[in-house]
Amino acid sequence: MTKRILLITLLAAAAGLAQTVNCLVAVVNGDIITLHDVQVAAEFGLGRPAAGGEGTDPRLAALEALIDRKVVLDLAREARGVDREELDAALDRLRRGLGEESFAGKLSKFGLAEKDLEPYVGDGILYDRALALRFSPTIPVSLTEVERHYRDTYVPEQTRLGLATEPLDRVADRIESTIRGERRTKQVNDWVKELRKRADIQIRKDCLK
Repeated sequence: MTKRILLITLLAAAAGLAQTVNCLVAVVNGDIITLHDVQVAAEFGLGRPAAGGEGTDPRLAALEALIDRKVVLDLAREARGVDREELDAALDRLRRGLGEESFAGKLSKFGLAEKDLEPYVGDGILYDRALALRFSPTIPVSLTEVERHYRDTYVPEQTRLGLATEPLDRVADRIESTIRGERRTKQVNDWVKELRKRADIQIRKDCLK
């Protein structure tokens, strides 16, 4: 157990909070993720969408996102450094996305000031930057793939929804962008999965109960 983990555990235990307020949910290469971290990330939508749908605990999705960020940022040293302007812009987007009243309410719920969100938002910026440096946005997509997606996915989905089917030439760019996005997402997920296999990760999901 690292000194940091031991210190937080002792402080939490001394305050009678070890299991009820801020227990340790995960340790990633010696760096901790607390229940408070997970709750804040889930409340402000700072985790990735839950894979299980509406019934999935959003805290689990937030936990997975926090772990992903830590294993990537442990490796991607070139992505270090977020300036004040980037942080302010990201916080402003978050505030506008949630709405002023909702944003203020969520801060109040956790007894936070806006600046307390900076570590979470900053890590998100660094994570996105690390991915941008590693994965090219110009992933090639062939015309054959676009035509196949149009035939096998776009047309059936429009039919299922009772919507008009546009000609291929009008939606080709959109389909190409969709395919490129899906391919990049798979590349990212595969890479992060390999990083997680090599990382020292301890997860204590009992803390979320």
